[in-house]
Amino acid sequence: MSQAVDAVDAAAIALNERSWTPSDYELALGREFFARRDGLEQRLLPGMPACPTPQGWGTQHVLWLEDVARLADEMLATWQAWLPGSHMMALLGAYAGLARSVAPLSAQLAQAWEAEWTGPASQQETSWWEDWHLPPEQRQQIDALTDRLVVVGSVMVMAVGRGAETGR
Repeated sequence: MSQAVDAVDAAAIALNERSWTPSDYELALGREFFARRDGLEQRLLPGMPACPTPQGWGTQHVLWLEDVARLADEMLATWQAWLPGSHMMALLGAYAGLARSVAPLSAQLAQAWEAEWTGPASQQETSWWEDWHLPPEQRQQIDALTDRLVVVGSVMVMAVGRGAETGR
């Protein structure tokens, strides 16, 4: 089992057993992370058109994950002195680590797009490009990563909710 999964499991168990009640600082960190994460703009590569479907391009999701990792890393650095060794920091660290794992793919996509497009692409051209650069196996890996992020995020939401239950 990975260290990230261990941290998530430990936090979830501690919450369920009520051996961890998030501190005011932990609650502030969790709330700030969700507010800032939810406020992140969806990025497109230069010349990439808006996606015609609500879920966006796969590339958009990869770029968003990269932005989430950067945000989480910034917050970890900022909050480390206030919350060393806390479950909320461990959860945010797990979230950052998972999101950060897309960095090589993000760089690869950006490099390929830059090499292949000198101007704006149509939606159809972008769809074909993504089919080539994000084959089904890779999309399944991104979906699996996203599912793991949902689990970590759910434990964080549960922790923030537990703080609301105690009146914090």
